[in-house]
Amino acid sequence: MRAHLFCALATAGALSTNNLRDARFSCSIVGDSLLAGLVAGGEGGFEPVAKVVVNELKKLILTPVDIRVSAEPLRTAGQVEVALSEELKSRTPGAVVILAGTNDLWRCDADATFKSLKRMYENCAKAGVRHVVGITLPPFTADATQWFSIVDLPQRIEATRSAVNDNIRDAAPVLLDLAADAEADAATYVQPDGIHFTRAGYRALGLRVAETLEEALIGRKAPPRTAIYPGLKKPPPAR
Repeated sequence: MRAHLFCALATAGALSTNNLRDARFSCSIVGDSLLAGLVAGGEGGFEPVAKVVVNELKKLILTPVDIRVSAEPLRTAGQVEVALSEELKSRTPGAVVILAGTNDLWRCDADATFKSLKRMYENCAKAGVRHVVGITLPPFTADATQWFSIVDLPQRIEATRSAVNDNIRDAAPVLLDLAADAEADAATYVQPDGIHFTRAGYRALGLRVAETLEEALIGRKAPPRTAIYPGLKKPPPAR
């Protein structure tokens, strides 16, 4: 019960740099436990991705930044779609960040999962959202999947994830390839339970979300990051 309450406090409402009435750039982050920042391992709790996004965008955007988050553990793609629909009814943000499908991998139905994601992208476009970020699904190797190895469930889940990610790469208006990032830098994106990241991993994800939004906003690759968090490699000095 306490975990659910903390999640609600951590992921509902808005994180802003100024009064929301004065906000000029708005962004909605919708998804499951990976965008909620559910921490794996002994620490537990949450490391909200949105906190890093707000702090990083403040460095680039001089106007106030309004970030609203609707992200909860165990949400399916269909439930994320409903949450996004409710968000778009309440306002039209300048940007939307979507990560969904993690909790659908068990079903091994890539087509159904992607149809839901595609509808989300299309609904954002119809609502007038200027920047829609689609995030690929990171590795999924939960221990429980090994219990069903006799029916090749781990292999089927991986095939589903790969197919969904290929579709996201093709269809996302703005792509954040978390799957590629996590596979290339497993030391940062550690997944103790095979699904969720550590605090350092969520901070890294927050930086990537901010970088992706910055690139979309300014129309070119984002400048080098100045914030260094534990677990992230320090960028090389400028020459």
